[in-house]
Amino acid sequence: SLPLVAASPAMKRVTHWPQAFLGLTINWGALLGYAAVVGGCEWSVVGPLYLSGVCWTLVYDTIYAHQDKRDDRRAGVKSTALLFGDGGTRP
Repeated sequence: SLPLVAASPAMKRVTHWPQAFLGLTINWGALLGYAAVVGGCEWSVVGPLYLSGVCWTLVYDTIYAHQDKRDDRRAGVKSTALLFGDGGTRP
């Protein structure tokens, strides 16, 4: 998980999908927590759990990113809110 954590802050400069990358990073804990309790990863269980967490993070952080669109444009960084525009999603 350390490479995800280290790369996450730079994603707004690299891709329009930093919210998806944040979801991959934050929800890594679902994999670790399950493995810690059960002793391994049963992918039929943790796969859907992880992917649903990533999707949830993408949705809520895109909504949150709408509040930063003006600042993101000025700073020259990217986000899903800028990618989708005003017609793609609504805050």
